[in-house]
Amino acid sequence: MSDRLAINGGDSVIDQSSARFEWPKIDSEAEKAVLGQLHTSISIYDRSGVIEEFEEAFSKYHKREYGLLSNSGTSAIFSMDEAINLQPGDEVMCPVYTFHATVSPMMYMGAVPIFCDSDDEGNMSFESLKSKLTNKTKAVIVTHMWGVPVRDIEKIKDFCEKNMLILLEDCSHAHGASIYGRKVGSFGDAASWSLQGPKIISGGEGGIMLTDNKNIYSRALLQGHYNKRPLQEIDKDNPLRDYSLTGLGLKLRSHPLAVALALQQFRHLDEFIIQKQKYAELFNEALSAYEFITVPEIKPNVQNSWYAYNFKFNPEAAYGISREEYVDALVAEGLVEVDIPGSTGVINELPLFTNPEKIIGRMYHGPLVKQTGFTNAVKFQNSIIKLPVWATSNDINIVHAYIKGITKVSNYIRKNKSLR
Repeated sequence: MSDRLAINGGDSVIDQSSARFEWPKIDSEAEKAVLGQLHTSISIYDRSGVIEEFEEAFSKYHKREYGLLSNSGTSAIFSMDEAINLQPGDEVMCPVYTFHATVSPMMYMGAVPIFCDSDDEGNMSFESLKSKLTNKTKAVIVTHMWGVPVRDIEKIKDFCEKNMLILLEDCSHAHGASIYGRKVGSFGDAASWSLQGPKIISGGEGGIMLTDNKNIYSRALLQGHYNKRPLQEIDKDNPLRDYSLTGLGLKLRSHPLAVALALQQFRHLDEFIIQKQKYAELFNEALSAYEFITVPEIKPNVQNSWYAYNFKFNPEAAYGISREEYVDALVAEGLVEVDIPGSTGVINELPLFTNPEKIIGRMYHGPLVKQTGFTNAVKFQNSIIKLPVWATSNDINIVHAYIKGITKVSNYIRKNKSLR
């Protein structure tokens, strides 16, 4: 094949229709799980059947006491915010680089997000967090971004314990990830995962919260359930039990068909992680050869879940070629999954977090103080390029095609100091 780039009229490395990341894999095993549940029950009111089975398995895997499924990862985070009884004016320290749903549910409680800068992996910086503490701080929420565990999670946990703060974990990207020998989601007072769409464990839609605290669990239960399940699970001497018939007025239950699919996927989680790690190592080996690319570090005491493979692109070392131009050249080679993240990024200037009074006037009577100075987060956002990480051995050819396309474009840049 000629080294002429496809963007200049050359042949592409792979046909775009063959280069998609399709997840979850709907094979005969997945079909059997969903059809089996379809003929068992499509609505479960209490903690039984596939709902109980998934919650038990997921809790045991993370060595946590209680698990609570919901209809989305956002609802799972919402249940944590309700469970800790956030009040109007309470401050919660949050990552400034994240998907907005890490933070947006707390706005229903009138809480004030206090954004913290990132480290060089896009996760919350402990140094930034330390400087944000006030007498209004009630909680900290961290996100294990892109499946990379927060490297300072133990320091953050100790800081929260010292200052009597509640620690919450958003693990939506990080199924199966671990650090220092512990699974993410086992450090905080509560933790939540998404089971949506392309997440490593997917039911199409869904979410789950874990905790060891019975009071947190009971309050979260009342937020999304009523009648049978609260009566079944809330202790008789707990005043919250009085609200069992109505709950808190919402229904956020998960769908049994979605849970059946997620359970089938979950049984293969460790296999997925092992395979994703192998593909990440292949990407690292190939891409680390280029002076304008910085690959993610693979550390011996950390297991990423590889929800995505993010590498950093440096235009100055690439003879002035912009990140956007580089991505356009890769996509032209058929690498259609190469992406500059858009909906995930630095969120401090989103209207919900600057002018909530315009849409939630019942909770906010004026604009929030504008928060700035997130140098590291902006730098991270402006440098990364995202790839999916395939999860089965059958995907080896497509992984090699992506590596071939990236090296083709990168070699051309190195040789010609241009894309033309």
